[in-house]
Amino acid sequence: MTFPWPALAFAALVILAPTATFADSAKVSDLVDDLQRIQLKMAQGDKAAYPAQLTQLKAIGAAIAAASRETWKNKREADSLVIYTLSGGSLADVAALFKGDAVIESERSLARGALAYVTNHEADAIALLGQANLSALDARLAGEVAFARSVLETKRDAKAAIDLLDWSRLLAPGGLVEEAALRREIALLAEAKDVTRLAMLSRQYVTRFAASLYAADFLRDLAGAVARLGLADDPANYKLLSSAVARLPLDGRREFLLTLAKSGLVSARFAAAGAAATEALESSKADSPEAMRARLYLAASRLFSDAYDAAIADLRTLSASKLDRSDAGLLAAARRAAAELRIAPEVGVVNARDPAALGDGDKDKPSGPALTIEQAQAALQRTAGLAPTQNGGSP
Repeated sequence: MTFPWPALAFAALVILAPTATFADSAKVSDLVDDLQRIQLKMAQGDKAAYPAQLTQLKAIGAAIAAASRETWKNKREADSLVIYTLSGGSLADVAALFKGDAVIESERSLARGALAYVTNHEADAIALLGQANLSALDARLAGEVAFARSVLETKRDAKAAIDLLDWSRLLAPGGLVEEAALRREIALLAEAKDVTRLAMLSRQYVTRFAASLYAADFLRDLAGAVARLGLADDPANYKLLSSAVARLPLDGRREFLLTLAKSGLVSARFAAAGAAATEALESSKADSPEAMRARLYLAASRLFSDAYDAAIADLRTLSASKLDRSDAGLLAAARRAAAELRIAPEVGVVNARDPAALGDGDKDKPSGPALTIEQAQAALQRTAGLAPTQNGGSP
């Protein structure tokens, strides 16, 4: 059977159409758009997105290597090259392009600034990326550049770094750039001890990105920083921070509180440790591993209070076999501390601590009960490095 010429032409067009579509999809800009969609899924907690990102970066690298020099005279393609670089792409094929004149002149400083940033040439990166007008950049690129500039500013001007992170979140909402900017800004606010803004952004983070692939590690680090810096020592601040993570799933919220309690304990922040342990215990099933941990942290935090008798009684009922290695060590240290707190100092020791009988180098050293508390706290702190908690690990 024969076909008329128009029918053959149409059939050929249908056959060739997928090939044309594939060629278009191989453009670097299209591949970078796909990369940003993958990163959006990462921020939303898609576990398959992480390996997909690595695969996509390799595909982009191959496309860059195969592209003609004329490709980079197009602004959108040149911007995509910068996004690829800031996203952790291989520098093997981009370094020569950036150092020469392959990239369109309007984007050349931006491209060279990105290369300086990822290769840790901070002075050059600050000078080159600082030339960019964030509000005039392509939206798909602006958030990335604002984030990079914030990292560069952190050591020089923490407030300026925070302002740039605000820009980054505004310019790139919903994806991995906003998620990373929130994590970084929250950490900077913790160091600045700005509890009000810290709580506000923490609430925003757990509302938008609780399922992120980075959330568990970040929240564990945040709980440790809150305890270490004493941000939850004041009951009002504790309430702010506790409310900020209230929207976490039950398991995630409980783990945050348990981490805060343990970190508070080994940092001698006993009020915060006790408050967090109490909340964690309320949401734990009786005799569960989480309940055992909460009871341990609560009892240990009360050793240095009027509730000593109740605390030591609870410590005696806990079984080390139901705790991980780190917490078993903490239990042993807490029991030793409890015993030492009720040992009366010998008369000779007390007399020897008479200020009139001490040399100048000894007058500042703790003695009596103060010495015992210091030793007990040191024992608790030593257990912090024994092993990670049951959900341990770090990014």
